[in-house]
Amino acid sequence: MPFSDKLCKICIRFVMELGWLEDFMELAAVRNFSTAAAARHVTQPAFSRRIRALENWIGAALIDRSSYPVRLTNAGETFLESSRELMREIYRVRDECRQQARAGIEVLTFSALHTIALSIFPDLLTSVEQRTGPFITRMHATDFYDCVESLALGRCDIAFCYSHEFGPPVLQTGQFSSKVIRIDPFHLVSKADQRGNPVIDLATWPGNEDMPLVAYSSDCFLGKVQTQLMLDMQKTGRSFRVTHENSMSESVKRMILAGKGIGWLPESSATREIERNELCIVDARQAEVTLNVLAIRKQGSGSAALERFWSNLQGL
Repeated sequence: MPFSDKLCKICIRFVMELGWLEDFMELAAVRNFSTAAAARHVTQPAFSRRIRALENWIGAALIDRSSYPVRLTNAGETFLESSRELMREIYRVRDECRQQARAGIEVLTFSALHTIALSIFPDLLTSVEQRTGPFITRMHATDFYDCVESLALGRCDIAFCYSHEFGPPVLQTGQFSSKVIRIDPFHLVSKADQRGNPVIDLATWPGNEDMPLVAYSSDCFLGKVQTQLMLDMQKTGRSFRVTHENSMSESVKRMILAGKGIGWLPESSATREIERNELCIVDARQAEVTLNVLAIRKQGSGSAALERFWSNLQGL
């Protein structure tokens, strides 16, 4: 069978099964086969066959036909919620594709560490758009390794990562090119008291007691940097006990604000709280490093939108 015929059959099958989902959701809403069939503009026998076909495809009964009005089985209740989410996503993607086709605008796809996606990218995008005009963008916030993999496999146009000698190596050579677009200090911070002083202070903390630490997971990028900083501080006689562990700086920040301990935060994620005297830097002299924020892309020519964005992305 020619490939085009196979593709056509796949498309027809997809549309049929999409219709089954819509049939099922209509029946779940009205709990009556006749009413649902009329709403879907088909005869009741045809509607019943489509619901039965869906159940055969799922491999479980979704409708309890022994009651009036009909009820959903436990499997039906589970499938209903998933169906709603699936349909919302399908129609969202369809509308997005139609909008792009009408506008003739390419979408730029980015991957970034969570901290960069939340605290740096919005202002960065605004800055670029002020010079070039608007872009349609899509962001995938993820961990370091998935971020790098997305770029290597072509799932994104540009990846934004931290770089530091304490962390894992970053793609900067060979088939990739990069720009350092920002320096982001990595501060050891504490919740501040009413006077703006650290609740947990290195200067007054008893040297024979472990300091409570809100830590990063050891396998994430900031966790690897944190591990080296902890080792450096332990050489001065400081020791730690982990009270909470998380891979995202936003979560680490919230736990520090809740008084669970001290912890390291990129300045970009803590600026607002430091300015409001909700957080304060514990000891900038002994516990700070600076992280490079890298924008990385593949070598070679890309789309017009990518080249326009990249050429207006200012490096340090």
